[in-house]
Amino acid sequence: MQIVPHPISFLKMTTELDRISNLPGGVIQKILSYLPIREAVRTCVLSSNWRCKWAMLPRLVFDDHQIGTTSKARRRKTTFVSIVDRVLLLQIGPVDAFELVYRKFIAASDVDRWILHLTRKSLKEFTLTKSRGSQYNISSCLFSCQELIHLDLNNCSLCPPSRFKGFRRLKSLRLQNITVVPDVFEKLIGSCPLLERLTLIDLHGITHLKIDAPNLQFLEVQDTFEDVKVENTLNLVDVSIDFGEASSYCSNLLKYFVQLPLMERLTIKGFLSKCAIGSSAEELPKPCRCLKFLSLGIRLNNLEEILAAICFLRSSPALQELKISVHQEGEATAGEATYWLNENHNWAFTQLRLMKVTAFSGVKAEVDFIKFLLLSSPALEELEIVAPFEDQAVSGEVNSWLDDNLNWAFTQLRLVKVTCFSGVKAEVDFIKFLLLSSPALQELQISARHHVVLGEVNSWSDDNQNCVFTHLRVVQLTGIHGVKPEVDFIRFLLSSSPVLERMTIQPTSVDCSLELLKKLVQFRRVSVDAEISYLDPLSSESDEDSDFDDDYTDLESDSDSD
Repeated sequence: MQIVPHPISFLKMTTELDRISNLPGGVIQKILSYLPIREAVRTCVLSSNWRCKWAMLPRLVFDDHQIGTTSKARRRKTTFVSIVDRVLLLQIGPVDAFELVYRKFIAASDVDRWILHLTRKSLKEFTLTKSRGSQYNISSCLFSCQELIHLDLNNCSLCPPSRFKGFRRLKSLRLQNITVVPDVFEKLIGSCPLLERLTLIDLHGITHLKIDAPNLQFLEVQDTFEDVKVENTLNLVDVSIDFGEASSYCSNLLKYFVQLPLMERLTIKGFLSKCAIGSSAEELPKPCRCLKFLSLGIRLNNLEEILAAICFLRSSPALQELKISVHQEGEATAGEATYWLNENHNWAFTQLRLMKVTAFSGVKAEVDFIKFLLLSSPALEELEIVAPFEDQAVSGEVNSWLDDNLNWAFTQLRLVKVTCFSGVKAEVDFIKFLLLSSPALQELQISARHHVVLGEVNSWSDDNQNCVFTHLRVVQLTGIHGVKPEVDFIRFLLSSSPVLERMTIQPTSVDCSLELLKKLVQFRRVSVDAEISYLDPLSSESDEDSDFDDDYTDLESDSDSD
């Protein structure tokens, strides 16, 4: 006998199970806005209540790479243009954000039509990226969108109509590969009184850059100019500049920084030069008292660039985080740079707590510079070293560090992180040096390369019978291949860390996983509380293709039949 549930109780049970459909409309739209447009449209088949929910999305993203055309869509003559047209036509309510990314040919008239449609939708964010082909001439309709808060344009040309009075509410502007004349650019920036973020990458048509934005807080410039003038920007707190090899731009760097008293973050890409600060200056004329983060690129076999970097460090009394990208051109030599560093260990960067060094290869110039920074940073707590990603052996000698009779007691260093570890002698010696010189070290993180570089390394245990790391509690090793240098290092840590609480190991493949596990269970642990967490091998996820366009073509058929 079949029992039929009471209609009221069945409806109540269904309502309780379908909690998502009972959420407020604004919450559902927010959830759908985080989905790719293809997945959002697919929700129309869930039930009749969901049929039009996707059509009220406040954010629309169209990418012709993600929205391909399947065989079924081609048979129905569905194109990327027709998909965008259909979605915009069926859209209900305002469109707060619109993003268009396309690589294949799309007629300018189609893009113009979409922008015209969006002018009636209270548009607040607009992003257009044309990855290939000639530049798109921005439709004059876009300049009538006075509700815009964020504008991002890539591979376009700007020529506003004469009646354009500016974007009065715009807070974020990003221009990349843009053609614009100086007068138009200055008028555009000057007529955005609320502008807070400005990113300029590869501007065409401008040789003398002038920025006047009193509310600007973030500025990124990646381009070369004959002259740079930054006026009325006292609220800037985050600056990123890539001036490449432009020496004339570099010569104006000092004047630029003097005008930024509230700057907290500074990123200088490319290479420093002494011309940026003057021929003999040890400090900037005005210190950067608010600067807390500094990122620099340095050629460490160039004394002028080292002195320029030290000048910035000495002029930043509040600096807490430092990122150094080291470079070598040709064969690195010790020379006067090494002599200067060895003679100036008495400087102190008292607030520096985090330091990251990328492209470390172990050559003497790099070793001496890192040694200088470590000796000059008594409050340093975290140090991250990133080796080169290329499959090349790391060279250099680090053993001599311990013979300098210097005070290597970095009492505040609590975290050391090494990325792209290869196991060759220079890296092993460097890690050994950090471990022996950091009595307060509590956490060690090492990530190996995808393709390990093998080298001849002396046994850790033979050279370090008396090593004891009295504070080391957490060790994390990722991408382990199971080769001898790695295995010896793991055994050394387990036998030298009496308070170790947890060691996490993640092998790089299933092949080495079982053999490595057999060796681990045989190693002696000096800490009775030490636990070894053995994670699954690293693996890559693959995306599954789906017939997104079929959903659109089905939607068109259903819409036509209604």
